[in-house]
Amino acid sequence: MSFPRRVASLCLALAVLGAIATPAAADSDTHKLKKAKAAAASLDAQAKRQAAQITLARSRLAALDAQANAALDGLQRASHAAQVAAQAQAAAEQVLAAAAATTARARTALNNVAANAYRSQSTGGPIAAALALVKSGDPATLMEGMNLLDEVGKTQGQALDELKIAETTQRGAEQTAAQASASARQAENGARVAKVQADQMVAQQAGAVHALDQLLVATKQAAHAAHQRATNLERAIAAARARAAAIRRAQALAAARMPAPGCDGSSIAGYPNGALPAHALCPLWGAPGEMLQRSAAASFNRMSQAFNAVFGEPLCVEASYRPYQRQVELYASMPAGYAAVPGTSNHGWGLATDLCGGIQVDNSPEHLWLLDHAAEFDWFHPAWAMPGGAGPHEPWHWEYAG
Repeated sequence: MSFPRRVASLCLALAVLGAIATPAAADSDTHKLKKAKAAAASLDAQAKRQAAQITLARSRLAALDAQANAALDGLQRASHAAQVAAQAQAAAEQVLAAAAATTARARTALNNVAANAYRSQSTGGPIAAALALVKSGDPATLMEGMNLLDEVGKTQGQALDELKIAETTQRGAEQTAAQASASARQAENGARVAKVQADQMVAQQAGAVHALDQLLVATKQAAHAAHQRATNLERAIAAARARAAAIRRAQALAAARMPAPGCDGSSIAGYPNGALPAHALCPLWGAPGEMLQRSAAASFNRMSQAFNAVFGEPLCVEASYRPYQRQVELYASMPAGYAAVPGTSNHGWGLATDLCGGIQVDNSPEHLWLLDHAAEFDWFHPAWAMPGGAGPHEPWHWEYAG
């Protein structure tokens, strides 16, 4: 290679290094901002889900309110019915007691008549005399004896009638008392069932209110945290963008003083990771200073143009090919797992990119579009970088399949 060619290549390499080399702290802050932004977005989504759960819980609570009110209303009616039945039972028992007393008095009167008749006959009283007169055959004495017997018969018959009436009244009172007692038991059972149902509804209502209160507290806390994070995030992003703009201006000035890079797509055989020759790296469309291997760059550029047709701007690239020394710096400065061991990163082979512009946020329109269409251009999101993957969650990291 001629000396001028070597000088040009050296200048190109320096331009590439200057264009993509940024302080380790800035790159680390960028990743932290990405993580913070993703966390805030996740909390906002959680708050929205909890708001929907609150709406559903309120509708269920309204249904429980209606059921609890109906149960309590039924309990009130059942309790009133039990009270009325108990009063009816008490009144029936009073009537029964009075009827029983009347029956007892009637029986006592009848027993007294019978006893008096027996005593009169056995002691020679008027009844015995009347019988004797009848036996004597004397008409006057006979008439006197018949009148006496008629009086005795009337007294006895009256006593028997009173006894029958009293017994009939007592039987009616017993039936009324039994019916009142059965009604009271039925009303009491109904009130007991209504009370159990009302207690269950009220308990469910109390549980729903408690759960709703907890959900509201959790939602408010999550929303407050999300908005606080979002506020802090916006400030950090504004500072990061201002610093990035300054870096880009400095890179643009440096690039203006250096020759335009060439891209012949020559072989990288024999070159180690992170030390690829500048002429084997090709620029990315719409991302000044970013480069990949020729086939990866060509495919990426087609994908970026398709993205531009949908969103009105090219794919935002934060990092692409990464020299070995830059990988060493990141590995030393970033949290464990967020930078590959130097010499093993696909960034060092010119086959990986870290994207921005919304792609770094899970479930954003840009991220979802890339998930749906990247494979059409032989690009993919590694499984290890996905949520729950084996490595750190990096929605911004995408690689070329080749």
